[in-house]
Amino acid sequence: MVLYEKFIRLHTGKNIKIVPSCVSTFDEIGKYDVIIAGSQQNGVGRGNRKFYSPVGGLYIVMRAQGVYIDPHTLTPAVGLAVHDTIRAILGIETDLKWVNDIYYKGKKAVGILCKSPRKAEYLIGMGINYAIADAELEKAGLGDTAISLNAPESRATAFVTGLINQVRHSTIAAFDHVRYGKLCMNVGKNVTFIHNGINVQGFAESVAPDGSLIVRIGNATVAVDAGEVSIIRVAQNGGNQ
Repeated sequence: MVLYEKFIRLHTGKNIKIVPSCVSTFDEIGKYDVIIAGSQQNGVGRGNRKFYSPVGGLYIVMRAQGVYIDPHTLTPAVGLAVHDTIRAILGIETDLKWVNDIYYKGKKAVGILCKSPRKAEYLIGMGINYAIADAELEKAGLGDTAISLNAPESRATAFVTGLINQVRHSTIAAFDHVRYGKLCMNVGKNVTFIHNGINVQGFAESVAPDGSLIVRIGNATVAVDAGEVSIIRVAQNGGNQ
């Protein structure tokens, strides 16, 4: 995938490095503001799980600095920025899955991972299934859970440029939890998650100003601020899946 580095630098003001491949963008970023790779050999996902990173994707780590950044709302704010960029530049409608995924047609298209290597410094990682061949996802056994945006490579430079600017803005703007909640596919659904070491079920009601997912369990509510939250799908026979 061809990306025009000079254009991206000019229109973002960032010190950018573009590589066709690397072990991990988190390791490769060094002192650059942004690292963009066309593939990764050892991409990192949430919980140190491997993030499948074949050719056709865009794997980006962006540095953000400042004491003004709220680490609690950073991940969902970035998710909202990614969603907005995909819609504005590519004309594709996506959904937000709390707290760090973007879904397209019911499958994962983008994963987000934020790290803080030191105080007031954050590394924002985004793995985007931009134009990965469907056969590549099938070969990896991900055909049922992951999907490519199948976006045109001719828009890739504009997309990356817009994404960097939109994410940068999201780190300094107030987190719009109301709009995030409206786009969040968890809200209004029965969900399951681990709470105090126990797997529990509840009804996701909203997203709070601090980015946590508000889940009702009986007559009480729990603010879920970390961990995996899965939507309970109802089978055709009426049971849960």
